[in-house]
Amino acid sequence: MSSRDEWVALLRESVERFNAYRADHPDEAVDLFEAELSRCSLPRANFQGADLRRSRFEGCDLTGACFDGARMDYANLRAARLPGATFRRASMAGGILYGADLRSAVLDGASLRRVDLCDADLRGASLQGADLTEADLRWARYEVAGFAGVDFTGARLRT
Repeated sequence: MSSRDEWVALLRESVERFNAYRADHPDEAVDLFEAELSRCSLPRANFQGADLRRSRFEGCDLTGACFDGARMDYANLRAARLPGATFRRASMAGGILYGADLRSAVLDGASLRRVDLCDADLRGASLQGADLTEADLRWARYEVAGFAGVDFTGARLRT
């Protein structure tokens, strides 16, 4: 794939074909910089290591999707459904996860600096070693047990 538009077209056609193409071409970079994918159904999509900076996934079904190692700075996942999704070592500085369903998601080692997690559902999520510096977690639902080793410097938490 040589352009963002080709990647978007493949995703809109079929998540299964997108994942199969990635499996057949593991060294090919996935460029979805500033992609518009709002309200798409993309469960179990493999975005591992992809460039998703400034992309829009508002209201998407991304259940079980893999974002491990992805570059997602300033991505918009407002109200996205992400239960069981993985974000290990992903970078999402300045991203929007307002109202997102992140139940049982794995965000271990993720950089979530200045991320908007207001009204997000993080129950059962793992955030071990995540960086939530200056993140906004007001009105978010979460369990403190999932926050081992998390950096909350300057974060806004519910009281």
